[in-house]
Amino acid sequence: MHSLKSRLKSSLIRDAYWAVVHRERLQSLRQEVDFYESVLAGFKQGYLVFDIGANEGAKTDVFLRLGARVVAVEPDDACCRRLEERFREFRTKPRPVTIVTRAVSSRVGTEEMLIDGPGSAVNTMSPKWADTLKKNRASFAHGHCGLEFNQTRLVRTTTIDELIAHHGIPFFVKIDVEGYELSVLRGLHWPVRYLSFEVNLPEFRPEGLKCIRVLAELAHSGRFNYIVNCAEGLALKDWVSAEDFCVLLGRCSERSIEIFWKTN
Repeated sequence: MHSLKSRLKSSLIRDAYWAVVHRERLQSLRQEVDFYESVLAGFKQGYLVFDIGANEGAKTDVFLRLGARVVAVEPDDACCRRLEERFREFRTKPRPVTIVTRAVSSRVGTEEMLIDGPGSAVNTMSPKWADTLKKNRASFAHGHCGLEFNQTRLVRTTTIDELIAHHGIPFFVKIDVEGYELSVLRGLHWPVRYLSFEVNLPEFRPEGLKCIRVLAELAHSGRFNYIVNCAEGLALKDWVSAEDFCVLLGRCSERSIEIFWKTN
């Protein structure tokens, strides 16, 4: 039964059901698809997307609807089982999703992951992020298992460079790794067409600024923009340089933003 539910999470039957019962949720999903279609200029059917920190596949579903092939990277075993059930098992035609059960870091090896709970959206490689969540429990009502982080587990790590070596150069890399973004970006040594990563403010402003500088070193002509949520679209009318974006990020009063970077 659970496998059937997972499969229906990404199906035409689900869409038909939501169109009647959960119209707002389906509309939100379609807005996300429209948003990425507008932002990822030049995207074509069959292009490759890396979903780093895929969790249970909400963004993977969006990217598939764009027509992408997706490499979904996720270190949590429970989430990887859900990804397998949702996109590959019990299908006459599995979706074009490759599931990589790894954490992404600056190096290949093993590292410690702090565990909120099996399948939790806030399991993290970042002690700072775990401490931040524990100190601000009231601000995080959903997607967690109590925010105690009283378990740890060694997980195998890969890098974006290694993912590219195995799967090809992606058109877009989405990074959602709960405070570990800087380490992930340090494992990338050549530019991709588009990339995004989250920054939680104000706690991770210093790390966000370092991320901008890491990307600027890869492509000096790269340009930046950001969103608060997909429904509102890009916050800036024009994409800006790393220098200008660092000034903007230093003043940003939002609690969380997703930064987008594009290259020629």
